[in-house]
Amino acid sequence: MTDQTSAHSATARQPWPVSLAERIFSAIAIATVTGICFIMCWDVLFRYVLVRPLGWSGEAIQFLMSILFFAALPLATLRGDHVIVDVLSERFTGVLRQLSLLLAGVFLTGYLLAMAWYCAGFALKLMSYGDRTDYLGLPLHSAAWAAAIAFVAAAIGGILHGWKEARQ
Repeated sequence: MTDQTSAHSATARQPWPVSLAERIFSAIAIATVTGICFIMCWDVLFRYVLVRPLGWSGEAIQFLMSILFFAALPLATLRGDHVIVDVLSERFTGVLRQLSLLLAGVFLTGYLLAMAWYCAGFALKLMSYGDRTDYLGLPLHSAAWAAAIAFVAAAIGGILHGWKEARQ
């Protein structure tokens, strides 16, 4: 069985909310990467072939990169794909190992929820200012709200992943 097949079968065994969340965040990530590639190719064509650079392309790519990051964050947390430096808990066995995984999950969840709280406050502040991007006129608070939602989704994903790990 290949890695791709085993990953697909593992996704198929997940509860439907987790599977739906993975599909939604994967679709957002795919759409943003596609958009970034399209805008970059279009910009290169206009800049070097037609000698008329697109003034808004850098701004659009920055906005899409933030969306990509905040779509990938809950996805990585749901799948347990974060970079892990496992120095201590790999030496534990049994209940002590489960307890260390639970404690790490609690700290991760707390951190992600604190970041969501900060981003929501920042989004409210940006909303009160009414600032928009220069070329496209996109409201700056929308990126902060996307970050807050992503941090909450990542916290929920961390809880679900930690629960799954602790049960194994």
